[in-house]
Amino acid sequence: MDYFYEKGEAMSQHKIYCQMFGMPKVRMDGEEVFFQFSKMNALLYYLMVNHTASRYEVAGFLWPNKSDEVAKKNLRNTIYQLNKKLDMELITSPNKVLLSLNKDEGVQSDVDLFLTQPQENLDLYQGDFLQGFFLKDCESYEFWITKMKTFYEKKFVRECYAKIEGDIAAGQLEDVEKNIQRLIYIDEFDERNHQLLMTFYQDNHQHGKVIEKYYDLSNSLKMELGINPSAQTRKIFEKSLEIVNQNSNLDASRSKGIFFGRHEEIRKLEINFKRFREGNVAQSVLVLGDAGIGKSTLVNRVLDDVQTDFFLLETQCYQAEQQYPLMPWKQIVDKLQKVFLEENIPHFPQWQEVMTHIFPGFDLQKMSEKPEIIHMSLLSQVIVEAIKRISEVNRLVFVFEDIQWLDETSIALLSSILLHVKQTQAVFIFTSRREFNQETDNFFSLLKRYEKLVTIELEPFNFDEMVAFTKKKLPEKVIREEVLENLYANTEGNPFFLVEYLSLIESDSNLDIMTVKMKDALKNRFLYLSPEEFELVTTVACFYDSAPLAILSEVLMKDTMVLVNSIENLGNKNILTEQMQGEQIEVKFTHSRLREYLCMNQSNFKKRALHRKIALILEKELDNEKNDNQLYSKIFYHYEQANEKLKSLEYELEYLKNYLGFQHELFPIYHQNYYTNEEQLGFEQEAIFKLFVAMKEKMVKIEKDCKEEEEYQKLLVEFLYLEGRYLIRYGKYEQGIKDIQQMITKAKTLNLLAYVLEGYKQMIYYYIQIDNASEMASFVELALELSIRVNNYESIGILLRLKGLCNIMSGNFRLAESLLRESIHTFKVTDSIAQKYSLNIAAAYNYLGEIHHIEGQYEKALAMFKKALELSEGTESFSSFSVFYINTGVTLFVQGNYSEAKKYFSKAYELYNRFSSLWKRPQLDAYMALINLQEKDYEAVYKYLLSTRKYADKLSNPRDLGIMYFVEAVVKNYLNQSDVPNERLAQLLEKNLHYYTIGALKKLSVSRDKYEIAQLNALLDEKN
Repeated sequence: MDYFYEKGEAMSQHKIYCQMFGMPKVRMDGEEVFFQFSKMNALLYYLMVNHTASRYEVAGFLWPNKSDEVAKKNLRNTIYQLNKKLDMELITSPNKVLLSLNKDEGVQSDVDLFLTQPQENLDLYQGDFLQGFFLKDCESYEFWITKMKTFYEKKFVRECYAKIEGDIAAGQLEDVEKNIQRLIYIDEFDERNHQLLMTFYQDNHQHGKVIEKYYDLSNSLKMELGINPSAQTRKIFEKSLEIVNQNSNLDASRSKGIFFGRHEEIRKLEINFKRFREGNVAQSVLVLGDAGIGKSTLVNRVLDDVQTDFFLLETQCYQAEQQYPLMPWKQIVDKLQKVFLEENIPHFPQWQEVMTHIFPGFDLQKMSEKPEIIHMSLLSQVIVEAIKRISEVNRLVFVFEDIQWLDETSIALLSSILLHVKQTQAVFIFTSRREFNQETDNFFSLLKRYEKLVTIELEPFNFDEMVAFTKKKLPEKVIREEVLENLYANTEGNPFFLVEYLSLIESDSNLDIMTVKMKDALKNRFLYLSPEEFELVTTVACFYDSAPLAILSEVLMKDTMVLVNSIENLGNKNILTEQMQGEQIEVKFTHSRLREYLCMNQSNFKKRALHRKIALILEKELDNEKNDNQLYSKIFYHYEQANEKLKSLEYELEYLKNYLGFQHELFPIYHQNYYTNEEQLGFEQEAIFKLFVAMKEKMVKIEKDCKEEEEYQKLLVEFLYLEGRYLIRYGKYEQGIKDIQQMITKAKTLNLLAYVLEGYKQMIYYYIQIDNASEMASFVELALELSIRVNNYESIGILLRLKGLCNIMSGNFRLAESLLRESIHTFKVTDSIAQKYSLNIAAAYNYLGEIHHIEGQYEKALAMFKKALELSEGTESFSSFSVFYINTGVTLFVQGNYSEAKKYFSKAYELYNRFSSLWKRPQLDAYMALINLQEKDYEAVYKYLLSTRKYADKLSNPRDLGIMYFVEAVVKNYLNQSDVPNERLAQLLEKNLHYYTIGALKKLSVSRDKYEIAQLNALLDEKN
């Protein structure tokens, strides 16, 4: 939380905020600052609290074992380093004796804010003063920390009590529970705070929470101190218990708020109750579903309609009561006794005798002893008899909520009763979470075997049901589609979470926060886990998707079989679920909110340590011969969460490089395997541009701390290279060239010759795209010279091909042919090298084909293009294939073989859907327009002309613009000579023929576009 800035106030430079409650942190302008050594922190913390101190005092505190001279020298150096790090004169010395904080600088601390307005700033007290901070061999400093910790803790407790008292008196209850919980956290064995919380719950009619809190406290006191809660605590508990028992049969409506859906489930329950009401055999019902899915709501909705028809006896099973046999039966027995009295049904002797013996009073000590003197069979007989006698007056409905927590003795009793009670006398309704429990599972199997139980499973709402529920809950609220999608992602259709999030939407709050009810519900899911299970779930929470079992084993340093047992237990509790990812077992949370809750409640130190450990393990899995982008993204994520800025940036760049790599090189090297990603690049270009912008912003933030580090500079070079070549590829030349030129300069400074060479290549690709042969030639020579100097065999072969292309662009066909064949020869030294560089060889044959096409030797050209396609087989280089298909199609078109040309163009279109490069797309659209003109499909001509304009304008390549004008000239000439029934074509080509013809002749390449130029000249001759 930033306490410097009021809403709307601009953030000025160098504001220091020091957090000293809980894990200490220092932030400058909102960013956390890390000092080189801990005594810099210690000095700052001391002055933040005391504001001024003598040099002698501080030197003695921090360097007690050094001489005065050395201690003072160390102090001077520490002050200098601290001020330098913060880039301000924060610590000053008004005279030679004193040190003080510079009041002119923006300095604040949670301690000062808390002391100034304690009740308004209780949230700032996030833990003990300087929690976890330690200075070795500085006893006086440690004593000072202990003294201040005690002082602030007492101050907080006093103010917290006062705030709670004042809020209750004023009826402002939002923060009361939270503040009492803070007091409990400080001293969990102080019963006064527990009593205060229980009383607060009681006053606000939350009696279930009173009972739950009592059992939590009872367990803690028994396990840790070997004592029971005090009489005062017990008195509060018994009052709530009595109210719960009294309210169990009230006729008031049980279901609260709106009820939505579940029509089929309601129908099944109502049919069952109808049969029961009419005296027919009815089945007991198990309502099964996740926590918050609406089991109790469903049951209450149906009981609303039938509660006056039957005697209703309910009990709630609590996880905390599992160690106390028959505890849930106490409520049932009390209610049976009440029915006996209210309905004047005579008792039978065994009832009073047995019940008095087993339930003499609500005493936990006696209840924890198994009632072995009275056999379960006798107790079962007595209750069965009681049900029989009462059913003669009216039938009974028993409700057991959360039966998954019923103790073993109670299950045995329930099994016996259900097997002996007639299904016309009583119906039992059970609600249960999807948590596997061997005893309850056996119990349900037994009942199903005897056809005494039917199961109703509740599933989360699907998206459409969620939308309908939302409209019913907030009929006046207009909610955007993206908000609804976010809502579904956050709730996964769980009604409990849905209601809570809708309350946030109703109050226009952020959906990223959790309400108190959500936190309480999620917290309860993790109660009673063993230390091993809790350690496992907190580790799984560090994975943003699922956690591989093998990695969990390495992180936790535990055998996989040990983990499998814990995972199975957590699966039974419906917290974790297993899935197979290939041949690997992975685990994930059953609901994303479980993971989110654990992430929120882990210390930053622990989270960072875990994420770093996971990242290091994942790094070992990287295979140099295979670019696993999913693995890169995971490593980047874990390093980012570990706050390892440079490492996270390194792997984010690796991810981006791998993701974009193949498409940037027109004819890549096959062994790099980038083709595996090319089909995934349905990624919109704008999304990739935004990705670059986000990464650039991240680098700017990191630069402040890492600018001087060589590793950062290397990563900056890589980023500039990636962004520059991507921008060049998609026609954003100005920024792209700026990036590449900046990259070349930095790479030369760092002696990163490989990047210098790649920079030269990108400049070559740029000049290819803008059809500038003279500038291209200079960079080809620079790149060749560097490649020879560093003996880069691979690059020499590629550059010979590019030099050949440069000569094609200049019209030097014989020299071009010689260079292309030399390039082919370079890559054909061995079969393995030829396979590795097959695409580069194919590219050379493609350019040889282009030479033959220019010279009118069309069969030779087709043979070369066919050779290029054959060499490309098996590489899945979609961008390369598209070029070869287009060139083949154009040559076939020139020969007048339009149907074959169309086949090759169609193949090229199929490939454009599988990669994101736009290279040669305008030429493809242009010739498809001409083919459709031959077929008199004028709507298709119109469509392809529009597409030609779109991509030609986007790439700004002169030859592309020339092709665009060329096809428009041909179509315009056709329109002038024919009566074409297509007004849109006429409107699209509104200029005269001369405009398009001259435009094409200005833009087309004199050396490479001889066919098109000849056609245009023929048009001009006809016109003249």
